[in-house]
Amino acid sequence: MRSLLELEAFAVIAENLQAYATSISQSDTITLIIPPSPEGAVSSAFLEAALLDSEIPYRRRFSPRSASPPYIEVKDGDALDKPTTHQPNQFVITPLFATGVRGHDGVAHRGILSTVAQAAALAELISPDGKKSRSLRPWLLAGNWWAGALDQGYDPVYSALRDHLHQEGSVRVVPIPEIENPDMTGLKQIDLEIEASTRETWSALDVDAKANALSTLVLPQVLSEKPSTARLEELVWHRIKLADSESDLHTRMVAARAMWDGTPKAASVLIDSILSKAV
Repeated sequence: MRSLLELEAFAVIAENLQAYATSISQSDTITLIIPPSPEGAVSSAFLEAALLDSEIPYRRRFSPRSASPPYIEVKDGDALDKPTTHQPNQFVITPLFATGVRGHDGVAHRGILSTVAQAAALAELISPDGKKSRSLRPWLLAGNWWAGALDQGYDPVYSALRDHLHQEGSVRVVPIPEIENPDMTGLKQIDLEIEASTRETWSALDVDAKANALSTLVLPQVLSEKPSTARLEELVWHRIKLADSESDLHTRMVAARAMWDGTPKAASVLIDSILSKAV
């Protein structure tokens, strides 16, 4: 597993993450203050997995709540240009603007580093070899996937995170015919019978035939207004296949969102489901 801190996107937060991971390892009990949202739930799942792996006791609380230090607070909301200043044993995670990739000319392409991705990086530092933390690894994409950047265009941070997971072997990036029973709710214009037929014959096709089959399959969706081209590319050409399952991350993220009704109770159920790999 390669460190997320290798990525330029984490340069804005790396020093803070490393300092807080050190302080956590010296704490008796940690309080997690989490927004009752899907992003908050996945962020909390990463942190809880690392604390469980490291046998560090913790308490889960949903905002708005206050707590005595030491605590980690995750906040939803608009992205900031730099991390908030934190006091000893009081760490706040907020969305941040960050450089995802650089073009051939060296120009930075910026996007938003989600609280989920930051929580995943902190979890990695707390428990580098933890079994639970490692099993959640692909979920670090969820924050960017559920955000709006992919609906507006290219999300350089999402792409950097996806490529990192692929290169370290945590996931495979495959076209949709290589996924068994993929969720199709974001692809309503695709004929399900043609999709099933394409999947059945996929392995027998050569490269050119696969390209033609996929173009034919997706054409009705391309001609529709939604989803955006960037999101469509991820749903069709860059599906995230999990290393330990025939399922794919996009399908699981749809299931996760369906469990949330806006209440802390639903967020708590979602956290427990992710930790138990029920979604």
